Amino acid sequence: MCKPKPGPRCTPHMRARLDQVAARVQVARARLAENPTHGRLHRRLAAAEADHAHTLALYDSTPGGQHELRAAIEASGDLSDRDALTARLRDAERLRAEQTDALRRARAGQTDEEGTDDVPRGTDDAGAPREVLAPVRVEPGATGGPAQEDRATLHRPEDPGGRSTRLLINDRAITPAAEHTLTEAERERFTAAGMSAPTLYELAPHDSGVYRAQMLELTEKNPYAASVYVYDEDEYRQMRLLVTDDGRAGVALKGDEIVSAFAHKDCAHPKSVQSMLSQATALGGHRLDCFDTVLPDLYADAGFVPVARLKWNDDYAPDGWDYDTFRAFNDGRPDVVFMAYDPDRVGGDYTPGAGEYVDEYDDGIARARQYRPR
Repeated sequence: MCKPKPGPRCTPHMRARLDQVAARVQVARARLAENPTHGRLHRRLAAAEADHAHTLALYDSTPGGQHELRAAIEASGDLSDRDALTARLRDAERLRAEQTDALRRARAGQTDEEGTDDVPRGTDDAGAPREVLAPVRVEPGATGGPAQEDRATLHRPEDPGGRSTRLLINDRAITPAAEHTLTEAERERFTAAGMSAPTLYELAPHDSGVYRAQMLELTEKNPYAASVYVYDEDEYRQMRLLVTDDGRAGVALKGDEIVSAFAHKDCAHPKSVQSMLSQATALGGHRLDCFDTVLPDLYADAGFVPVARLKWNDDYAPDGWDYDTFRAFNDGRPDVVFMAYDPDRVGGDYTPGAGEYVDEYDDGIARARQYRPR
């Protein structure tokens, strides 16, 4: 059976998950074959194939997966195939070692009062013991030792004697490119308002798939997720991707535009969206656009003002858009609202209908870029 996360995964569960992902790939390929010029279907297939590659790596790391790889290596008579399978096996063994080490660190971080996974700590329902596992979100580098409480400074690999902060997201060890923390005064302001203000970790371009996976997972759980666009992995690779230490919340910067803000309900830092937006503006994010649903209210509180709007067009409805789900917003056809950042408007309110109508999407972008605080 599977160990508690972030520990190793078991063969039966990962086999079932791999079968499900493989089925989604087949469906995506079939739909693309029917409409080979449809851009969104190309992106859906790319996303499904990326998910399959990630899940296959997890399956390879299981005892059953490693057994199958060894059997395939022994049976293969093609040298190039054997080399490829051997490389997969090495990656699988390394991943399982990382998962095992992460679980060991998690258990080592528990206090005597918390107990261990082997000791029942009460029940969620009759007869069902609840496991207690200290969450491990940020790990030190290979030198070992417990994660430090104060991680305000990222020790880069080139620093003499320094350590690289490591994150564990989606069972994958990540070394962030940088970390960003708001000033003490800003953190206190958010804390006083009952919000979180966590340090954000900037992902390296080659970890863009991790960010996209979190976005895709959210779209599967949230009926309103169609209102947030999920970019291709190659597009995310060109952005600055910021995540919390558990990877369950984040925000991206596409030049001066803030995109793909997300937060899972199980994020270790509840109510962190406002502080993430504040961090994004500090790093150069000065505009965004969204559908006129609940989002403009959220962004207005973060200091964004509506400067233009574009009428809904059925021809450009996002994938998975459900008109009934969004019926409360202009009968399921909300405008696109273009907003620009004004530091003097932090804590402001959104006025429905604000912003002059434009005829083209690019015109709305231009209005947002031209906006200057008074």
